[in-house]
Amino acid sequence: MARSFSVDVLRGFALLGIGIVNLPYLAQPLAAQLGSPEGGLDLAAKGIVSLLFEGKFFVLFSFLFGWGFGVQLASAARAGLPAGPPFRARLIALGLFGVAHAILVFPGDILLAYALLGAGLWTLRDASVPRLRRIALSMVPLAALAFGALGFLDALSGDMAQAEAALTGDGYRGSYLDATAQRLADWPVTLGVVALFNGPLAFAAFCLGLAAYKSGFFDAGSPAFCVLARRLPLLLAVALPVNGVYAAAILGFLPDGVPTYLGFAALALGAPTLAAVYVVIVVRLAPRLGFLAPVGSMPLTGYIVQGLLAGAIFHGWGLGLFDTLGNAALVAVACLIWLVVTLAAMLWRRRWARGPFDAALRAAATRLVRAV
Repeated sequence: MARSFSVDVLRGFALLGIGIVNLPYLAQPLAAQLGSPEGGLDLAAKGIVSLLFEGKFFVLFSFLFGWGFGVQLASAARAGLPAGPPFRARLIALGLFGVAHAILVFPGDILLAYALLGAGLWTLRDASVPRLRRIALSMVPLAALAFGALGFLDALSGDMAQAEAALTGDGYRGSYLDATAQRLADWPVTLGVVALFNGPLAFAAFCLGLAAYKSGFFDAGSPAFCVLARRLPLLLAVALPVNGVYAAAILGFLPDGVPTYLGFAALALGAPTLAAVYVVIVVRLAPRLGFLAPVGSMPLTGYIVQGLLAGAIFHGWGLGLFDTLGNAALVAVACLIWLVVTLAAMLWRRRWARGPFDAALRAAATRLVRAV
């Protein structure tokens, strides 16, 4: 089956958002994420990231993961082969890559979560489109509870950081071994954050992605896509104010306590609605965004390399710029990293069909299938 050009463009676009959201956690102490910046420009940058980026792009990536699962099922059926062994092997390989990525690059890794949630998606491989949509919808209140809990934990962590000057990330200022030790120390906390922040909505998006494949969402003239596109004004009318409430909670503009927790919970509705807006806009503009397709065709490589470049810029083993730039400058650096990775992918695809890490994942999964 030929690759979907629109899907590759969407993945390339999603990598930009992922980079913008993740970079502060690679470039600043965790304590810096628990409060609002003092400068007006940095405050505006954090607000824009909260409004337009946080939570939206992992939903988009997860949606495409579910769509890709549908592609794998269909490919196996056409070949007359069982889909279970290669999919299980791919999940195991993805989980191993996630562990390595968390320890060696970025403790906020989502690959391990994808591997674990993917096992749940397998049980829904034969589910109808309406059932998949109902399951996805049922995840929204669970996500709201999870986000509200994160708001509560964020308040506790902020108090602890102020009282003890904790969460300084000093290991990232030293050698690569120091940074690795710091990542290991941070990982238990980030695992919990990923479970709450990403888990419910990622699984919901998995289900919607599989439903999208079964309904031919990315096919030319797709009725499913046309329905979503017609709802664009409604999606915007919901997404912008709801995400505005979430951004206000992040910036500390809401009263402490329940109002702030409810502001965090608003992301459960705001993230998927704005992600849907991005899907419609990017797919419509895909013919003009062809430069995104190469990096989108190697999403694992793009994801990992963005983290490696960030480490080389900010950690002590590289340029050592850790905790020297504000939020506005970090948005610019994230865009620059994404641009470098996008251009490198264009050059890479002239000679090789897959990115190096994507090829390595495929090879590892193949070996696991043979071993079993």
